[in-house]
Amino acid sequence: MRIRISTRGARLMTEKTIVFQPMGRRVLNDEHSSLLELADRAGVRIESACGGKGQCGKCKLQVWGPASLMLAEELDIQGPDCAAGYCLACQTRVKGSATVLVPETSRLHRQEILTTGHEFHMDFSPDVMSFDLEVPTADPNYTVADRERLLTQLSRGPGGDPQFPWQTPLAVLQGLEEKLVRDSGRVSVVVGSDARVMDISPGWGKDCLGLAVDLGTTTIVVYLVDLKTGRVLSTRADMNPQVSQGEDVISRISLCQDHPGQLGRLGGYARQCINDLAREACGEAGTAMDRIFDCVVVGNTAMHHIFLGLNPANLGRAPYTPVASAGLEVPAHELGLAVAPRARVNMLPIKAGFVGADTVAVALALDADQVTEPTLMVDLGTNGEIILATKDEILCCSTAAGPAFEGGHIRCGMRAAAGAVDSVRVSEGDLSPTLSVIGGGPPLGICGSGLVSLVSELIKNRAIVSAGGFDRAYLGPHIRKGSDGLEYVLAAAERASAGRDLVLTHRDLSHLQLAKAAIHAGTSLMMAEMGVTRLSRVLLAGAFGNYLDPIAACNMNMFPGVDPENVSGVGNAAGAGAIMALISRPQRDRAQYLAQHMRYMELAGHPGFKNAFVDGMTFAP
Repeated sequence: MRIRISTRGARLMTEKTIVFQPMGRRVLNDEHSSLLELADRAGVRIESACGGKGQCGKCKLQVWGPASLMLAEELDIQGPDCAAGYCLACQTRVKGSATVLVPETSRLHRQEILTTGHEFHMDFSPDVMSFDLEVPTADPNYTVADRERLLTQLSRGPGGDPQFPWQTPLAVLQGLEEKLVRDSGRVSVVVGSDARVMDISPGWGKDCLGLAVDLGTTTIVVYLVDLKTGRVLSTRADMNPQVSQGEDVISRISLCQDHPGQLGRLGGYARQCINDLAREACGEAGTAMDRIFDCVVVGNTAMHHIFLGLNPANLGRAPYTPVASAGLEVPAHELGLAVAPRARVNMLPIKAGFVGADTVAVALALDADQVTEPTLMVDLGTNGEIILATKDEILCCSTAAGPAFEGGHIRCGMRAAAGAVDSVRVSEGDLSPTLSVIGGGPPLGICGSGLVSLVSELIKNRAIVSAGGFDRAYLGPHIRKGSDGLEYVLAAAERASAGRDLVLTHRDLSHLQLAKAAIHAGTSLMMAEMGVTRLSRVLLAGAFGNYLDPIAACNMNMFPGVDPENVSGVGNAAGAGAIMALISRPQRDRAQYLAQHMRYMELAGHPGFKNAFVDGMTFAP
């Protein structure tokens, strides 16, 4: 008797597999990659604010299996969590197979993304237009080629010129004879302002669409726009998948420098996310992605470079020179965007290494070149981009606020997602808190607006001194001694969904103090440079700025020289600027003008920055 033996099962048993729970995702373990890298391959998104450098302590996991020993600095970052068997995903490698538990606090949560923009009024003049034409059949007594008959009809349109030098790419001409007879000569023709015919489709009433993209460090927002009417048909948003590789641009720039191939990988993440969001938007609008003929993308300088595959290395070192600063037009297919074959992607201009196209878009949407009174425009985030406009001049700068405004480097910090504390009220006397939680339910962590709200309340109750730090006179049930010095308890473990005390530590307070001091210093130096003693308005762009309580921000001395009633959120102004540039060629040209005429102020080498920063550290309003 001949016996056939299969080795398939044995081979599977000897594979080194990492299983991530509770997701149930599996990945083969090469024993050289960290758990953070393996999680990314398995499609498990884990918080990693520092980009895998072992500095933020956000990627805590529990491992069952022969995990490598923790590093000394890892033990210092984790503190009491080490006793519970946690390790940092970015610093841990596993030999053999293991099961990994990803706790709720380490999972990358979907952020509450701001998609609404600042309202604007302007002339509608898109760079791409669509015409419905009826092309007569060929006259047997006077033979005229299909192309020439079509272009004759096109030139008879609004403002048409029979001698206009239309460009007809070969791919557009291929199959033209069939398109002209399919619907009795009725065709929809899409043309660009450069006289290029981009598409010819049989039938009338075909969609002609554009896509405006706000490519943020943390989130990506796309707006699907009807280029016949200027109406936004659909808006879609999601987390920028690059977040799993580093929360701030410096982390991502370092990643591209230290690991060859990461530039293409990070850029691919963003492009795929845009494709996915555009597909969702087209599905909602009942149209197809191949009817998108024009795209405008805005983002900070690092996002701009990574999206285009340009090396961002110089952005991480003085003098922070970008590869290109003027507006760029790139064929969409070269970037892998699944839109119309001859569609183009327009990148709005950037100003400097840390003042990107998103800031230019904010200036465009908020009419920085048309203000009559001193107006401060601020996009608050890891890098705080600031514009100070007067009737005579526009000045801009970027200041490294750090990730505290987005919950980064805060022990119980998180983004503005479900479970985040976004506002706090503290009662006088016993300092007991009343929490507002996104989505309701028990709190999971605290986001930037909640952090500012809490600190403002504690300042108001004199529990935080003006120089920073908790006042020891208020030691009691809510202010206590912790592993990082004094800390304030927002919620005990039994009332928090993370299963541990939700606290604001002395170290957290210092991170926030540094962040707001950076904004204060940049603003005060710009005001001094332009001779402005009082601000008429402060306009806050972006998600954090939109949800920030102006009274709380002014109470902790974030903005000098302004009253709280003159501070307001203006929504996603960068997205609004991208839409304006999409539906109006003059506005696209105006963006270029703004980028050229805004004066950039470099804070790093400014002789007064150190003193201005120290002045901004105080919590006294």
